[in-house]
Amino acid sequence: MTDLLERVPALIADYLTAENIAFAVFALLWLTSMIRCFGHRRLANLARRQRREKRGVPVPISVIVLAENQCHLLRKRLHKFLDQTHPDFEVIVVNMNSQDETQAYLKSLDYMPHLHYRTLPEGAKDISREQLALTLGIRTATKDWVLLTNITCEPESRMWLYNISTRCLRGKDIVVGYTRYRNPHGWAGLRYCFFSAWQQMLNLTHVRKRYIYRAEPTNLCYRKEFFLGHKGFATNTTLLSGATDIMVNTYSDKTNTAVCLLPETTMLKDCPRSRQSWATERLFFMETRRHLRKKVTYRLRYALSVLLTWLYSLSLIATLALSLLLTEQPYPLAIAAAVMWAVHSIWRSNCINRTFRMLGEPRLYFSLPFMLHHIARWDFTAWLRHKFTDKKVFRKRFV
Repeated sequence: MTDLLERVPALIADYLTAENIAFAVFALLWLTSMIRCFGHRRLANLARRQRREKRGVPVPISVIVLAENQCHLLRKRLHKFLDQTHPDFEVIVVNMNSQDETQAYLKSLDYMPHLHYRTLPEGAKDISREQLALTLGIRTATKDWVLLTNITCEPESRMWLYNISTRCLRGKDIVVGYTRYRNPHGWAGLRYCFFSAWQQMLNLTHVRKRYIYRAEPTNLCYRKEFFLGHKGFATNTTLLSGATDIMVNTYSDKTNTAVCLLPETTMLKDCPRSRQSWATERLFFMETRRHLRKKVTYRLRYALSVLLTWLYSLSLIATLALSLLLTEQPYPLAIAAAVMWAVHSIWRSNCINRTFRMLGEPRLYFSLPFMLHHIARWDFTAWLRHKFTDKKVFRKRFV
């Protein structure tokens, strides 16, 4: 027994080599990442459950559609909002002082029973035009629930409004729907789709536990009295965008918020036309993020998710390099690490792509690892641009 105790330090020294330590760190990160992959499946499981659940009774609902110099889009898409299969709804188009034929076109549709339209008052000085348009539309609504969107989007099907209104349950004040890009093309389109789906996937799973960090303003329902009771966007009246994000972030929790992932309730959004337009959208969100109150837990989870991806990859490289360079018999450790990496890659791809399939997003297989590793770069680039941008750009200019 004494001899065995005397040999323990030597045995520990034999095993505490650089390659074994690297493999142990890799194995720990591998296990953590494997467990985290279960979180990617939660949204798919939720979507599957909602498809199997018995649908409730649709509530009366008003759809608020913003339009600004977009008469061509109104001609192309407005009928998709008006042709919804719903027993009691109205569509309110808010014309944001368009200089094209928008007003004349809306007047030509006066015979449509579900359509109403409003125009922004001239010379509004104390509130941004987007917030004023949303507030005007919501105050005009005659139904108990309002759904916010804009004409750059279109519903997936005629059952969009019917199905999403069945999620407006008693005791709920906010219903968050899913929005995806339409017909992405090339590498850039896949990147936009992936990043949008990734962020919504993390946010929609977070709301089931705590609160909404942010919500897509193109498929978002409020109870009207909830909006008016909290004085609308009174906390940040001059921000050019992001008012809906700030409001739901401030007042949402897991008890008053519902998520709708039914396939018919997806909203289709135009894909960014250029890298610059996508970068501008990210830049404005970085400013919105500064004003969010509930952010610590979500941003910590988000940062850990991105950091874990990089640490896992670096630990794999370190394990392979040290085992091949410092070990007389490198193959056992290298083969074990390679097998574990293959198992993890297949499992992660299965979990993420399963969720993407349930949400109608394009599946990513070989490009998925590259996309995951680029998230940190995209976020850092947007943060850096925001740091060196004059903050007056994000606020209404008073004249």
